[in-house]
Amino acid sequence: MKYCLLILLFCSSLLAHSQPNKYETGLSAATELFYRMQSKEDHELAFNKFELLSNAYPHEWLPPYYASIVKARMSILQLGDREAIADEAIVWVARSKKIQINDEILCAESLANSAKMSISPMRRWLSYESRIQHPLKAAKKINPNNPRIYVLEATMSHHLPGLFGGGCKGALPIAKKAEKLLEEQGTHRGNLPRWGIKSIKDILKACAY
Repeated sequence: MKYCLLILLFCSSLLAHSQPNKYETGLSAATELFYRMQSKEDHELAFNKFELLSNAYPHEWLPPYYASIVKARMSILQLGDREAIADEAIVWVARSKKIQINDEILCAESLANSAKMSISPMRRWLSYESRIQHPLKAAKKINPNNPRIYVLEATMSHHLPGLFGGGCKGALPIAKKAEKLLEEQGTHRGNLPRWGIKSIKDILKACAY
């Protein structure tokens, strides 16, 4: 009886250690795809992976976070019904925020609302400005050195119509700050967010005059 109990305890210990490993393995595969997404099929496959992980591990914030980012990008890149996809991005942000609220999730919230606004910038800017800016201000209070805050600010400033003060003049200094913070943060973050480098390089190249 004593030996049976020891075996059960040993098996329970192995199970407890195998579950996080299974989660990390699945998350690593999904994030690897996330960082090389190009086609619509890539985006859909990455989203499906994050959705499955989110359903299997409902207390983990990274799967719904990444799911929201994928949907926001799909809307911005016009990989389907932009309005419906942006709405899905916002739903996934809300799902993330039920687990916890951190600076990365707040960046995802800003991006999801940017996707909604970008469908019709001239008509929606005034109604969406606070929904885009407020999460970034809240993220700065949590972690002012998160480069993705400034990636989003620079991108928004660069693409904003001149009528609303957009363009390179406002975007360039923010993009340079984002570049510096991205370099300091490095790329060795495991499955934690590290996106933003390409967007900043594109802005710096476009505004190099």
